[in-house]
Amino acid sequence: MSDADPPEPPRERAGSQTLLRGLDIIEQLSGEPLRIAEVSDRLELTFPTTQRLAYALIDRGFLKKLPRGQLALGPKLVQLGFLAREQIDMLGLARAGADALCDTIGLCVFIGARDGDVALHLHRAMGRQRIEVATRPGTRRALADTGLGKALMFDDTPAAWARLFMLARPEQDDGATAIDEMRAHVAAGVVLHHSTSDDTIRSVAAPVRDASGAIVAALSVASPVQYLDEEKMGEIAPQVLRTVREISAALGWRGADAQKPEGK
Repeated sequence: MSDADPPEPPRERAGSQTLLRGLDIIEQLSGEPLRIAEVSDRLELTFPTTQRLAYALIDRGFLKKLPRGQLALGPKLVQLGFLAREQIDMLGLARAGADALCDTIGLCVFIGARDGDVALHLHRAMGRQRIEVATRPGTRRALADTGLGKALMFDDTPAAWARLFMLARPEQDDGATAIDEMRAHVAAGVVLHHSTSDDTIRSVAAPVRDASGAIVAALSVASPVQYLDEEKMGEIAPQVLRTVREISAALGWRGADAQKPEGK
């Protein structure tokens, strides 16, 4: 006698299939409103089946019908999305990701968020190196002064980049330099930062996004240069990117298609 699970009864299989088809319809409409016929074609379902499922979802508030006959996401999903967002512990998720990355690479990992023109450090995962970065939770630094802060600037306009760089280091940068530097960071998806104060600290940072695609935090690996030279920075960059993408996915981010474009 097999230890495998018994076959699912036909009624339960049909119910599961109906549920999955309903979810498929909702996912199709997450990008743009569509007519029932368009949903039917995309999902390769018959028109009557698509219509029946769509009207059931409309009755429950998961979909709504627009004046031109198109279907769109309904108010129930807005309500559920708001409740889900309220229940998500952004800092808890980010802290867990930072701690896991710290355990893997042995270097200090920071989580920070933006507060106007400064980056507020919220969490530090201590590494195993003997010499540590002194920055502690609660520290506030000019955005353009750290790799973490620059990651928080990814969605700003070029004019804003120039202004923030001038605030952080007015004697060193003009607007063109700031814009070129930030465009390079955004294109790479990650910041490789050299400290401008004493050139002894290096960092690798990237932004964390929520379901809307907005930047809500940033993660940074920072360490004295003897532990984080150019070669090591290149090795760590993919790990930083993977970690922030995992955190962002847990916050509802859907990937590069949802990312806000660079300001023009």
